[in-house]
Amino acid sequence: MTKILIIGAGSKSKNNPSIKGIGTCLVELLAKKDNISILFTYNQSKKEAEELKNSLLSENNNLKIETIKFNSLNYKTEWRNLESELRKFGTPDIFIYNAGVRFYKKNLTNSEKEMTMNVNYLCPIYLIKKIGQKMAKEAGKGKIIITSSIWAGKHHPFLEEYCTTKGLLNKYVNDHKEYWIKKGINISIISPDVTISPMTEERVEYYENLIKEGKMEKLSSAEEVAESIIKLCF
Repeated sequence: MTKILIIGAGSKSKNNPSIKGIGTCLVELLAKKDNISILFTYNQSKKEAEELKNSLLSENNNLKIETIKFNSLNYKTEWRNLESELRKFGTPDIFIYNAGVRFYKKNLTNSEKEMTMNVNYLCPIYLIKKIGQKMAKEAGKGKIIITSSIWAGKHHPFLEEYCTTKGLLNKYVNDHKEYWIKKGINISIISPDVTISPMTEERVEYYENLIKEGKMEKLSSAEEVAESIIKLCF
């Protein structure tokens, strides 16, 4: 049984249910595979996360799937609850960090800057260290996959803080690959371009105009990105 932990799933558009987050698509695709146990976290989308879990269980009542709230902003406090849940779930074989936050505005407040730094950089680094050490100690192997859409931010003028935090995350992963490989952990980062998701749906027209002007190649679907992540899993 392959145990998979996903931080950041369950979201879907309230205006267009066909628009889902990358994490939601990941859970849906993984649920179709055999011998999989899934634990995914949500923050604000409790209703959607429960609906996702129950919908997948209605299709396959043998599926092993659980969900828990995790707020990346308060990651050190939240870790205690997550660690407790992991004692029941087991140390994951695969850990995917998909949480992220961005503010489409020119001048961020100090609170918004703190949230951007915590969710996009400090929290994933903290969890990589905590969960990576558990993987190394208990199994001597594992995979850690981080989604970091730094390129998406470069197409919008108000995402400087977002790009900075994602750039730091990319640097950490690249600088520490060998360290984790020596512990049996394969760590990788996937940096999709702009993805149609609940986070970007209100700005799709803006990005489509960039494509028409030749300033951007394409818009990716959340399903496409999720499929790319799954290829790294197996």
